[in-house]
Amino acid sequence: MNPGWNLCDPAIMGNEDSMYALFRELRDNAPACYVDHPDFEPFWAITRYDDIRAISQNNAEFINNPRTVLIQQEFEKALLEKFGTRNGLETLIHMDDPKHKKLRNVTRDWFKPGPIERLTDDIRTIARQYVDKMEAIGGECDFVKDVALLYPLRVIMSIIGVAPSEEGMMLRLTQELFGGQDPTQSRGQNVQDGLEVLMDFFGYFTGVVEDRKKNPSDDLASVLANALVDGEAMEQLDQISYFIITATAGHDTTSATTAGGMKALIEHPEQLAKLRADPSLSRQAAREMIRWTSPVRHMMRTTTKDIELHGKTIQAGESLCLWYPAANRDERSVDNPDVFNIERDNRHQLAFGFGGHMCLGQHLAVLEIALFFEELLPRLEHIELLSRPEWVQANFVGGLKSMPVRCAFEPA
Repeated sequence: MNPGWNLCDPAIMGNEDSMYALFRELRDNAPACYVDHPDFEPFWAITRYDDIRAISQNNAEFINNPRTVLIQQEFEKALLEKFGTRNGLETLIHMDDPKHKKLRNVTRDWFKPGPIERLTDDIRTIARQYVDKMEAIGGECDFVKDVALLYPLRVIMSIIGVAPSEEGMMLRLTQELFGGQDPTQSRGQNVQDGLEVLMDFFGYFTGVVEDRKKNPSDDLASVLANALVDGEAMEQLDQISYFIITATAGHDTTSATTAGGMKALIEHPEQLAKLRADPSLSRQAAREMIRWTSPVRHMMRTTTKDIELHGKTIQAGESLCLWYPAANRDERSVDNPDVFNIERDNRHQLAFGFGGHMCLGQHLAVLEIALFFEELLPRLEHIELLSRPEWVQANFVGGLKSMPVRCAFEPA
């Protein structure tokens, strides 16, 4: 069997060991691997760092539309019928220029380093609240469910302007959207269930838009609700899709990194000790945690002309699937990639993508993760795993689903 078929198996991709073993096999033996799986439209799996970086920075020859993520053929057909696109949503990650640049500019200033730094005190307060919660639980907790899932959720919801009472609903919808392949997180296994998740998002954020048009405030929801593109109000589908990607990717990937970063520190006590001794390393550590976990597993591009890659001819119009965790562990381009090192220079890692589509929220993610560990480690005396962590079964956005830990805090 073509090893690329395993990329479509959420059980394999939801297991740290099997996923990285698969990526190593593909990098070494089939760096441009044609995958013709019966449940998916064919695609080429690209797993080496240099290839993914080169493709990502060439937005003219490798475009995002019409296919941005791996979706089963049956669901793609339903999305096309319902929304007119194979992706259903048309967010920033699905768009090409010039539309992509125009809509990216709507929130670009919000996510620049300066404005993000001004959120430091507010985010630190939220981080401290969740460290307090962790300590108050006492002795044992599920670090993912009790802390890591909730802390970034509170941050991004406060930025958008979603009430705390509605955060549980947003978390559930996000898990159903990104964890739709996982038997414990999906709403159901048929196409209609997936469509209902999207429609619930649309219904909720349509109400938010209507409210902020009438009652604007200083939150991000008001920026999106009243945004102008080329002097005209943003199209409703673009507007609601913008809300969805901001609300979901704005916390799910950071949650995955916070949990995966904690696991990495537990498994590498010398790195935990180093970070505890020198909090100034917190941002470097955050970037290494992001590389180490690479929560966004893939994005897709479509070729606009024939290309040759590793002896294979990829024709115009064919799909390339770029696997970021594979790239970030590619020993051809990353020194000692399987070593967790919080002092590593991660300026060029690819977990945020690269080029014109690099993640808008990257500075916010680094700040959130750094501040959480700045608040936690001075108070944490000891932490250990209680049982084997459990992973979400997914091949688009992945991370830990459960990680029971035992911990002790320093006396007050």
